[in-house]
Amino acid sequence: MLASLLLLVLCVALAVSLYQQQSEISELLNDRIDFRRQTAQLEESLIDLSALLGDQVEKVAALHERIEENVETVRRSADRPEQREMASELVARWKEYRRRWDQRPPISSADHDAAVLDAARELTTTADLCEKLHLKTVKEIETAANGHTLVLRELALGIGAVGLFGSLAGVGLGYVAAGRWQRTMHKLQVHIRRAAGKLGTTVPDIVVSGEGGMQEIDDQMRGLARRVEEVVEQLQQREIEVLRTEQLAAVGQLAAGVAHEIRNPLTSIKLLVQASREDEATPGMNAEDLEVVEREIRRMEGSLQTFLDFARPPKVERREVDLATIVDQTLDLTRGRAAKQQVAVRFLKPTQPVRFLVDPEQMRQVLLNLVLNALDAMPEGGMLTIELTCASDAIVQFEVRDTGPGISPSVEPRLFQPFQSEKETGVGLGLVISRRIVEDHGGTLTARNHTAGGACFTVSLPIQKMRSANALSVAG
Repeated sequence: MLASLLLLVLCVALAVSLYQQQSEISELLNDRIDFRRQTAQLEESLIDLSALLGDQVEKVAALHERIEENVETVRRSADRPEQREMASELVARWKEYRRRWDQRPPISSADHDAAVLDAARELTTTADLCEKLHLKTVKEIETAANGHTLVLRELALGIGAVGLFGSLAGVGLGYVAAGRWQRTMHKLQVHIRRAAGKLGTTVPDIVVSGEGGMQEIDDQMRGLARRVEEVVEQLQQREIEVLRTEQLAAVGQLAAGVAHEIRNPLTSIKLLVQASREDEATPGMNAEDLEVVEREIRRMEGSLQTFLDFARPPKVERREVDLATIVDQTLDLTRGRAAKQQVAVRFLKPTQPVRFLVDPEQMRQVLLNLVLNALDAMPEGGMLTIELTCASDAIVQFEVRDTGPGISPSVEPRLFQPFQSEKETGVGLGLVISRRIVEDHGGTLTARNHTAGGACFTVSLPIQKMRSANALSVAG
């Protein structure tokens, strides 16, 4: 009885302490996650506003109202001294931007553009401050998560210590009173098996009624079994909640992927429209440009369908095409942006056509992702080289090389992991989707830093997988 009482006191004290710690950490995590969501929404709105001002769009009243609401929400939600200080500075920066925006001269004034630029600079400062606040909140979430891990570790150690002490005490008492308590221990074992049976279907449900003077102990064990059943039901409910959370996270990742896949076609269309507007000699888009716009719109429709069928990866629809034609089409889509960035483009291809069985749309998507990444790495100009070669009798290769800064050592190990991107507006899915497409074709996508400087991405496709279908075409 004394040993049982000591164990009870120890378990209660441990349970109360851990429950309090868990409650505090859970409340902190919920607050921090909600505040992080609010700062993320504000940061996204500020980025959208900066993009519109960069495109000389001044009809942003609705966006101003949304940002006003976001700023006020962040200010009210800041509950720590440092957060309140940063939130107050954020409010002041935003008010200063609105003051400069509202006092800008009319469009007809010569000082109008300078005033808009001045307001845009103040907006950039506001966005930077919001980003700092967002990053600080993320660090606080990480700290709280580490605290949660520590609590779980303490829980494991506490349960292990109680279990070890209880086991030793049980063995000692068992040796002392083995004869008298043999029947009681047998009933205890049976009822524990019954409680364990609730955790799975492999343990049968056993029912034994109490007999003689052990009736009271038997009733207590039955009560313990009922308690275990209640705990199991609670664990099952929590498991359902965790599953729902994971589903919501998957939806968020899916939405990010959709945004990424639509952005590239929109960029191509935007470049064509800008090039048409800048060409004063022949205003409007010609038939070739309109064809490109239509093709990009169709590609957006295909991307949306791909994500709608996320649970069923798209089937590769192979057709015999000239791989050089796919490269030419990709370069047609990006020629405007390359010229604007003063990037020289060089396409090295064999003298004879390289015909191959591939899905042309998916392979063009891979090349477009690689070319756009290369252009992102060379904002001030450089050289973009695409080389198509038959590396051997069994391999056809694309190489996309740039003269940018190359792949940083910190990014290289996680280059092909989802949602890993150094670009401010990137979602980190382009290379992941590209590798999946290449692997669906039986090939590989690798990355390295070129010896002459810059990054080099290599797409290798196996010839032997389609030799029986069209060996002569691939051989050239």
